[in-house]
Amino acid sequence: MRILWFPRLQFDIDKLHITTWREMYNELQNVGISVKIAVGGKDTDRILNIPYIRIPIFRIKFLRILTFWISGYLKFLINFYLFKPDVVILDVYSVWFSFPFRLISKGRCLFILDNRTPQHDFPYQSAIRSYIMEFYTKMAFLYCRYFLDGITVINRFYKEQVCADYKFKDIDIGIWGSGVNTALFSPEKYILLEKPQFLKDKFILMLHGTFTFNRGLFELIDAMRLLKNNDIVLVLIGDGVAKDAITQKIEGSNLQKRVYVLSALSYERMPEYISFCDCAIMAYPNNEYWNHNSPIKLIEYFAMGKVVICTDIQSFKDIAGDRKCAYYIADNSQELILKAIGHCYENRMLLKDWGKQGLEVVKNRYTWARQADNLLKYIKQLQDRANIGKIK
Repeated sequence: MRILWFPRLQFDIDKLHITTWREMYNELQNVGISVKIAVGGKDTDRILNIPYIRIPIFRIKFLRILTFWISGYLKFLINFYLFKPDVVILDVYSVWFSFPFRLISKGRCLFILDNRTPQHDFPYQSAIRSYIMEFYTKMAFLYCRYFLDGITVINRFYKEQVCADYKFKDIDIGIWGSGVNTALFSPEKYILLEKPQFLKDKFILMLHGTFTFNRGLFELIDAMRLLKNNDIVLVLIGDGVAKDAITQKIEGSNLQKRVYVLSALSYERMPEYISFCDCAIMAYPNNEYWNHNSPIKLIEYFAMGKVVICTDIQSFKDIAGDRKCAYYIADNSQELILKAIGHCYENRMLLKDWGKQGLEVVKNRYTWARQADNLLKYIKQLQDRANIGKIK
């Protein structure tokens, strides 16, 4: 089988999201699937480390999408004819590349829309932009309904929403979610690793990833300001649009010795830093965006045997259930964050045993091999359908 994959993925602004496509590429290749993935820009930092189709783009706000559509479509034309894929996977930005190929290749090649998460209703998104993206997404789904073969999303809650909003049948939509590389994220590999000097003899809370305004980062800092226990420190690792504001808030609260902000680390180095922490914390707001998501970070913490303090978002609970590897808080208010931190600190001798439950969940359901298998099973389902050319 040959899969041609054209997401709107860009090296300069998607550094922390490229993991998904790199790992899926490797797992699909491991089972004999030939895959070509397109990415905007050049892999100067070698974060992808696999062969890819390079899409030239202008890194200017309003020209990004225009150059992606123009140069991306040209690259799609070339690779569609030369590679001769059995399956084409597009996203809401590249879905239009399928026209007119969907008409002339009907029955020979599957076309799938992969919509990881909603493109509207972001907490930091303007009302006008949200409305535009909601309308745009609706047009993409309607186009998909009449011209494409299937859709994949990231979790069952988003699937239910898409089915309800756009009148798709349950069988029309497949699910493959986030995963983890268990060979890399393996707690046994880091048992003897020594903590950095500034973290020694501390109870370490940790959160890593993209710094945005909708991840509960500022609520965490406010909670740390009220925390009286100086043995507890918070380590934030990553980069993003909110980094300067976070640094300013830490300095303004005089928390430089209790809240540390570290630059984003390579994917390969992240497990060793997770091994340093006693407990991870993901005090995300409970909203539609996160309920329709499946954060890789949560799964990476579980893979490293860590207990995670997290909001009782339905997508989080779907992963961990009522296991002790997750300590749920009803919202990300300072009071509940403080209570959760206190609970984990008081039970710090039990955290290792509690964390083993999350490790088992990951091994059974959330490896990248399992996600690749979920995608392939869905493709096989589409191939087996009597009317392969159209969603009914």
